[in-house]
Amino acid sequence: MLCNSGFAAPYTLLFDNYMALSEDKKELLRILGNVSSMGISVAVAIAIGVAMGLQLDKWFNTAPWFFFIFLFFGIVAGFRNVYRVSSKEIHRDEADHDK
Repeated sequence: MLCNSGFAAPYTLLFDNYMALSEDKKELLRILGNVSSMGISVAVAIAIGVAMGLQLDKWFNTAPWFFFIFLFFGIVAGFRNVYRVSSKEIHRDEADHDK
């Protein structure tokens, strides 16, 4: 697909390159995507917990209690997300080996 300038649209180039990859490389890219999303989910969950804790401490003048409580909740939520994604991958991998 060409744009008005005569260059192929970037998404078309990416899609064509992805379709030309072998199955092993596609699997590797899928795993790398899942691993990177796990790291991002941990960081975002902790950041949300910290932000909520700081705001509650500010409103109720209880520093640092809500900060630590919601930091803990953020850490738990982040690692819960990692556990869910990794267990889903393990079950998918086991299903692929059973076939």
